[in-house]
Amino acid sequence: MRDFVVSVYDKGVVNNIEPQSIPDGAASDSLNWITKGDKIELRRGSSVLGTEIAGTGRVNGIGIALRADGTQIPYRKRGQIFEYYDTVTSDWIEVGTNLFGTAAEDDDILFANYATNAGAQFWFSTPNSSLYKIMTANPGSYADMYDSTKNFKGYINILNNRMRLWGRKEDRTGLYGSHIDEATYTTVTGEATASLGGTLAFKAAGAKRTCFGVTITITATGEVYTDDYNGVLTGSLGGTGTINYMSGVYTLTNAGVGTVNYQWEDSTNGGIADFSKSATRLAGEGFIFRQDDGGGDMMITLPINDTDYCLHERKTWALTLTATDTAATNDLFRFNVGIPYMRAAIASSVGIFYLDVTDENKPLFRKLYLSNTDVIPKTVTDAIDLSGYNFDKCAMIEWNDYIVFSGRTSDASVNNRTFLYHKIWGSIDILDYYASCFAIYNGTLVIGESISNNVVTVFSGFDDSDSSISNYWIGNISELKISGRLKKIKKFVSEGEIVSGQFIDIYIQSDRGGWSLIGTIDGDGAYVDKGQAVHVGALTIGSQEVGGGGDGVDAYHYLREIKLALDKLENRQVKLVATGIGYASVTKMVDKDLRLYASKLPQKYRV
Repeated sequence: MRDFVVSVYDKGVVNNIEPQSIPDGAASDSLNWITKGDKIELRRGSSVLGTEIAGTGRVNGIGIALRADGTQIPYRKRGQIFEYYDTVTSDWIEVGTNLFGTAAEDDDILFANYATNAGAQFWFSTPNSSLYKIMTANPGSYADMYDSTKNFKGYINILNNRMRLWGRKEDRTGLYGSHIDEATYTTVTGEATASLGGTLAFKAAGAKRTCFGVTITITATGEVYTDDYNGVLTGSLGGTGTINYMSGVYTLTNAGVGTVNYQWEDSTNGGIADFSKSATRLAGEGFIFRQDDGGGDMMITLPINDTDYCLHERKTWALTLTATDTAATNDLFRFNVGIPYMRAAIASSVGIFYLDVTDENKPLFRKLYLSNTDVIPKTVTDAIDLSGYNFDKCAMIEWNDYIVFSGRTSDASVNNRTFLYHKIWGSIDILDYYASCFAIYNGTLVIGESISNNVVTVFSGFDDSDSSISNYWIGNISELKISGRLKKIKKFVSEGEIVSGQFIDIYIQSDRGGWSLIGTIDGDGAYVDKGQAVHVGALTIGSQEVGGGGDGVDAYHYLREIKLALDKLENRQVKLVATGIGYASVTKMVDKDLRLYASKLPQKYRV
């Protein structure tokens, strides 16, 4: 008697070759099961962050702003509305009123954090909106930084104390750069203050100005209030206060007039919102580099070491600015290296990952990486066939050991698939999260939905809106390491963890025939050892609880042996479907007590 055991699951979905050729433990097809190395596990659920918004829609972007103390603040754009998530109310609060207006309603958006002596800042823009700045200590206040004589509208990032901008309506192939931040700060001393609060004078002379480094001295008591860069004024005698760096409004708890010292800056004057340059350009001033060779619209610029790789639709350019930017090189890097959408690439810890659709019939998941002294493009995995998906609105992010990206099936109009690529194992799993964009909020992966105006935390809890998670896992067509001989499987053993109320249906297909249900793992079955509890957190390892999610559940070890009444077969294929609600995993599958027979074809193939 022989047993055939599968207990290693580190391959994910392998569908670029025939099912009989893929390795044991791999899936020929799968939805919502995650490769964990020693097991496969039903994916966790999702939960809406804040109040759920009914109806259809699309989140145009999520950005995570950073306060000076490291606190994270999520922002989202949905149509004309711009909002931040407030942890006190556990809901979203609008910034301004319809900040993006009709012209920019459908625009997607990119964000950039920036932190200097002038404070922690959050910047964003779209091709049809203004260029905006937020001081993150005051998340609901903003400044419109657009000035047609100083800067532009488009997509942005900030690298090496300089803003890059591209995607202008008037110029879809040029890359623009701001001044290297000159830290042009103005110091104010001895400005008179009111008794319990007021507005600092700097703002009246310039709407684009922001302040920092505020110190207020009360004349009568000598109490000194000091700014902590997080919007809080702390008095030397126990008083408290607040400062809004954007508006200049301050409050104090203890009465008394006094004087204030502070600094202010206007980022359009020698800062990262100043794209101007002299008639004879000087080092560190604004720039524009042309990339007009028929490579299509510029989508994004991402760094590897000191070079910016500018990915267009069909070609990629390499821009190296050098330390003083007076000896910059702007060269065509590669033909047929491009992306379909600005979010279809990310700079990661091991290179630039991107979704390449320069051959429309063969999408490729690829990476630009440093090999010795050269940066080269390489297909990340040949295991997955992506030709059945469309990536025209692909979004991508690095999260823990994963590169996560989204796409849609050919019959869908919005992104309805999310792919998890494991950087160590090289496996890919396929999930049905609807993602237009991604962000990482306090370690947790959050998505802006492609079918609604909601942001949801994923891998959270164990269901989707109190319903079971649609799923299946289909293994390879296996000869059980006994090639060319008929055999009988007397028993099938499945082992793993499960919770009460969950079920796993197990199907077997013999010699490519129809699927037969051979048995079900019942979370309340006698073969479930309720004395061996394994606590399973509500969140996937590596993430934290955000906006709910619960404390997890106790799962229990199961070991189920199913007697089979199958005819002689040459090969078999296993399918798993979880039908209840809650945690489920499979750590081992065993074809037990194999009986060998003659080297003949299966009966249905004999003539």
